[in-house]
Amino acid sequence: MDRTHEEKLSHISDLIRISKIDGDESHMELNFINYVADRLGVSRKEVQDIYQGKLNIKFKTPKHENQVIDQFHRIVLLVGIDKMITKEELELCFQLGVKMGLNYNAIMEVLKKTMSNPAFIMQKKEMEGIFNKYRN
Repeated sequence: MDRTHEEKLSHISDLIRISKIDGDESHMELNFINYVADRLGVSRKEVQDIYQGKLNIKFKTPKHENQVIDQFHRIVLLVGIDKMITKEELELCFQLGVKMGLNYNAIMEVLKKTMSNPAFIMQKKEMEGIFNKYRN
């Protein structure tokens, strides 16, 4: 169940979009994106090229549901990492979840529960449970 390099670049591109949407890219957001890139095997040069708009990245969703949920979990973690969640970040997070093929109601529940947590985080197991609840 290995992800393609294009899927990895797409995910990093999505994370970068989220970090930029509020106009305030925090040090924590940048560190998190670099950490995810390292774990996925995406080079720092590729990350920098994506930041600078030098790479034309097309949206690509992983084929396996568990990878999609992992990816959405990282998106949600990034949104809350600086403890300042904007409406624009939430809207983009929601749009990405829908685009990835996730259940609308599950996405809404994940975002509401994340927002109600004082730390603005959600454990991966809890998120998996929510998506399992809405599975057809």
